[in-house]
Amino acid sequence: MPESAFPLAFQLAPPDVHPERCVNARHRQAGCTLCVDHCPAEAIRLAEGPRPLPLLDEAACVGCSVCIPICPTDAFSQAMQPEARLAGFVDELPASHSFALACPQHPAPEHAAAPVDYVIRHDRCLAAFSPEQLLTLSGEGARAVWLEDGPCATCPIGRAQEDVRAHAHGANQLLAAFARPPAIHLTSEEAAAPAASPRPTLDGSAPAVDRRGFFRGLGKLAQQRLDEAEARAARPPMIAPGAPVDQRLPYHIPASHKKLDRHLLHLAETAAPQPGFILDADALPWSQLQLDEVACSGCQLCARFCPTGALNYLWGELDEGTAFNLNFHPRLCLDCNICVAVCPEDALDLPHAVSLADLLNPERQLLIADYLVPCERCGTLTRPRPDEERVLCYVCRGPTIYHQRAQRAYLAGLASQLPANQNNDDSSQLITDD
Repeated sequence: MPESAFPLAFQLAPPDVHPERCVNARHRQAGCTLCVDHCPAEAIRLAEGPRPLPLLDEAACVGCSVCIPICPTDAFSQAMQPEARLAGFVDELPASHSFALACPQHPAPEHAAAPVDYVIRHDRCLAAFSPEQLLTLSGEGARAVWLEDGPCATCPIGRAQEDVRAHAHGANQLLAAFARPPAIHLTSEEAAAPAASPRPTLDGSAPAVDRRGFFRGLGKLAQQRLDEAEARAARPPMIAPGAPVDQRLPYHIPASHKKLDRHLLHLAETAAPQPGFILDADALPWSQLQLDEVACSGCQLCARFCPTGALNYLWGELDEGTAFNLNFHPRLCLDCNICVAVCPEDALDLPHAVSLADLLNPERQLLIADYLVPCERCGTLTRPRPDEERVLCYVCRGPTIYHQRAQRAYLAGLASQLPANQNNDDSSQLITDD
């Protein structure tokens, strides 16, 4: 879109882009297009060639930062995020007071439609708030937070309202899973008309605080800087060319995922979990995984390309032969779909839903356990398929010699990217606060 189409009030610099963190860097067929699909200014595209990594057109970027919470692997970031600063500001407000958030495009925030005590003008688009940040602002449901999304209807980047709604739905859904009422409200859905009397309007980027609040704010600012430094230090790329073979596909839990996980565990300790509750993975970055046991050949590609270790493949020699098992934990899953994309047998499916009981269960789920035998044609260890008479690996089952050679050439190219021994990785551990 032409730059003139966006006379917007956002004053922030474009986000930093870390293409090496993108799941498309981990596997060229991962097929993730979330940042491109959700950028309301069409300022992001994927590079052409073997690695379709994100490219940001800074001239077209309007600084809305919708891309930051959308990416499951934190491929977009910004130092000192306004959303994180705002959380410290909100802590200084009386706990009994409610507030609404308005973006810089709001024409009259003092007449916000939300029934609140304060209106806080935020630095950028409301879609930049992730479900985790909305949970933080609401004190995990302790106070109501209203999002003044009514003006989205006439905003040049109004399509971002879909993300505002999705993130609010995600936060409320997690609260509902613990029997807490919705805390994130949208004026476009719940408020009737703009307020007749003006309400106090606060600047979220420059709050006025007393001496005590000033020093509390300094402490929170220091902690935020430490958190960001830790996050930067703990973010290896999705693939590290030139590194030893067992380090080229490291596992990593994105910082944003860890923060959401802390909310999950804190709610489990302080609220009432509803064991039968099903969470919608379209609103939250978790998912269950379904395996077709008949189709699985035990090739382990899904586990090796999994960016977080949610999938774990173990194998070893027993008296009866070479055994393997594939296990999974939904709390580590980013719902990134890379396992589905790389599976040569089409044996995996992400239903984009997960039960609260499975999320809170500390034990991994066993998806399949069986024995491996040599392929009759090439000798590669494979799991015999119960629906086939001959024991052939998925490559040798290819329809033609040409197909088989092409597949082997492709796998040979991947070999230098795969860890030599995944079992030495600590990815089987669930998320901790360390």
